[in-house]
Amino acid sequence: MTHKLIKTDNYLLVVDDSYIRDVRPFKGRWHLEHGRTLNMFPNYLTDLSLCKLVIAHLPLKGSPILEGIDLLPPYSRHQEDGVDDAVMRFKESYSKLGVTDFELSAFSEGYNKAREKYVYTEEDVRKAITMARDLEDWQDLVWEYEYDDIIQSLHQYPTEFECEMEDYGHYEMGVDNFIKHGEKPKAITTAQGVQWVGKYK
Repeated sequence: MTHKLIKTDNYLLVVDDSYIRDVRPFKGRWHLEHGRTLNMFPNYLTDLSLCKLVIAHLPLKGSPILEGIDLLPPYSRHQEDGVDDAVMRFKESYSKLGVTDFELSAFSEGYNKAREKYVYTEEDVRKAITMARDLEDWQDLVWEYEYDDIIQSLHQYPTEFECEMEDYGHYEMGVDNFIKHGEKPKAITTAQGVQWVGKYK
């Protein structure tokens, strides 16, 4: 199952899109309000139609783990950018020339330095211009897309998480017959907590 990821300043989040009718069953659980503010139920009265229950998360920039919420696996832009694949292609192409591990390391380091220096691609700039052009005037831009939101949208974080699923249910008493109730995200237990299994997209 593929879940949309919501990026806040400190987290990548997966939320449940179900409408919350009653806050009582969710007491002490985290929710995302207005698509950007994390709060715990109930710490104040709010419009529940603006709240989405957080069901999985990945802390960013050393942020704390949200207690009681499943974790997403660690994310590395290094892997996502294909540095490992590029190093392997470099090694395969030049293996007959006797490429050393030092040269492979230098290639990888150079790639990473170039990526850090040029954070925004031409495609990112086009995206920002399109976001601005789609609005009728500058005041709408400031209202609908805060400057930080436009810049944040250009950071190269994944937009979806494809979660592996597994059946859940129970076995009939005295019979080896598994009765399936549905599917749930496949998870493993780590030192940090329960972590979903899957990949970023």
